[in-house]
Amino acid sequence: MAASPPGTSQAGTSQVGTAPAGTVPARPAHRPPPRWWRTTEPRPARRTVVSAAVTTSVGLAVVVAVGALLHQTVLVPPLAATTAIVTATPGSPLAQPRHVFGGHLLSCLVCFVVLALGWHGPWAAAAACGIACGLVLVLKAAHPPAMATAVMIMLTDPPAHSFVPLLAAGLALLVGVQMLSSRLQREVYPTTWW
Repeated sequence: MAASPPGTSQAGTSQVGTAPAGTVPARPAHRPPPRWWRTTEPRPARRTVVSAAVTTSVGLAVVVAVGALLHQTVLVPPLAATTAIVTATPGSPLAQPRHVFGGHLLSCLVCFVVLALGWHGPWAAAAACGIACGLVLVLKAAHPPAMATAVMIMLTDPPAHSFVPLLAAGLALLVGVQMLSSRLQREVYPTTWW
């Protein structure tokens, strides 16, 4: 007996996409095309949105004012990203003080060591950022905006004696503003310190 071509039965009728004789093939269920903007994630409560917006604005306004007085506005972009994480997702592990302080200060340490070794410029910034990323992961203090701090340090070469205290003060301010906001709303922040 000769082999049948693929997709046909021994009787010579096709098995792919056909229904038995006398029946109507079932139609697939109609599904609307997927849309990239649709999400199943619930929207945050209005109170949470307002609180995050106000807390972010207040915290960053103070950081900008202090940075402008001390001519160190380079800190604003990484601290803005930190503020967004801390205020919008205060329950996230990345928003906890260990990650906020640890990520930024460990990144500073790595960068000032790299600068002390005489490495400067964009390639050194990439290397320092990678080393800092590995270090904060090993020490369980990951905080993505801290990598922006690393790049800023490598590209601007600020004096460590003024930059590090200003960064620490800015971080303390942002964490403090979120703590106050959480207390006023009867919420818990931070969920862990260490």
